[in-house]
Amino acid sequence: MDAHGGKPARNFYVRSITVLLFLALLMVVPFALGAWFAPFHSIKEMIPENLKLKRQNQELQRKLADANTVNALKDEQLDSSQEQIGVQEREVLGLTKELQMFKSILEERKGKGIQILAHKADWQGDGLLLWQALFVKGGSYPRYLTGTYQIFALDEQGHRQALFDDAERYRFESHAVLDKKIEWKEMWKPTKLELVIYNYRKKEVLKQAIPIQGM
Repeated sequence: MDAHGGKPARNFYVRSITVLLFLALLMVVPFALGAWFAPFHSIKEMIPENLKLKRQNQELQRKLADANTVNALKDEQLDSSQEQIGVQEREVLGLTKELQMFKSILEERKGKGIQILAHKADWQGDGLLLWQALFVKGGSYPRYLTGTYQIFALDEQGHRQALFDDAERYRFESHAVLDKKIEWKEMWKPTKLELVIYNYRKKEVLKQAIPIQGM
C-alpha cells in the first residue's frame, strides 16, 4: 500500500515488472531467432557454392581425360612414326647392301673365270650348318659357266669329309647366289669348311677355306 494505505502503488509495481520483462523479451527473441536460423541460412548459401565447385571439379576431370587421350594418341602416332622410320632405314640398308654387292660383282667381272664373293658358314643349331656363297663369272666369254663344286668339313686334328655324296652342279651367266643347310651327324665337330670348284671338264679351278662362325 502507499503512504496513505491505498492499493494503487502495488499495481504500479506489478505493471513495471511486466513492462521490463516484455522489453527484455523483445531484445532476446531476435537474437534467439537469429541463432536458430543462422545455420540454415549458411547451408542455403553453401549449396550453390558446392554445386559450383562440383561443376568445376567435373570440368577439370574432363579436361584431364581429354589431355590423357591426346597424349595417348600422340604416343601412338610417335610409335607409328618410329616404326615407319625403322622400316625405311632397314629398306635403305638392304638396298645399300645390294648396291655394294652389285658393285663388287661388276669389279669381279673385270677378271677372268669364276670368282667367289660373300663366302661364309655358320652353325644354326646343334648339328645344323648353313653355308652361303656368291659365284661370279669374270669376263664375257663363255656366256655361261658350268661345272661342279664340293664342300669339305675340316677340323684341327686333320679330319676332312665331303658334305655331299656327289658334287653339286652350277650353271650361271653373270652370278649365282648359293646356300645350303647341312645336317652334321659325325662325332667330331668341324671348325672350317673348304670349297672346291671344278670346271665342266672336272678340273679343279678354285679352292677356298673359311672358318665356321657360331662355334
